[in-house]
Amino acid sequence: MNYVLPFAAAAAFTVAGCAQETPAENTADALEEAAEQSTPSAAEVLENRADQVLEQNSLAPANGALEAAGNAQ
Repeated sequence: MNYVLPFAAAAAFTVAGCAQETPAENTADALEEAAEQSTPSAAEVLENRADQVLEQNSLAPANGALEAAGNAQ
């Protein structure tokens, strides 16, 4: 029984570690959340930038995304 608890804890940390999102995924999620609260034209810009972030696995497309969305309104 003493061996079960440490093993279960290690397994839980391993599973939790696999579930962590990358910075690109976090950024894309934030852009998509902003899109949900935006006008349709701004939402389209934000969703496109979120897709680019994921496709390129880079945060660069997020730069200026809010400004571009604001200009689209």
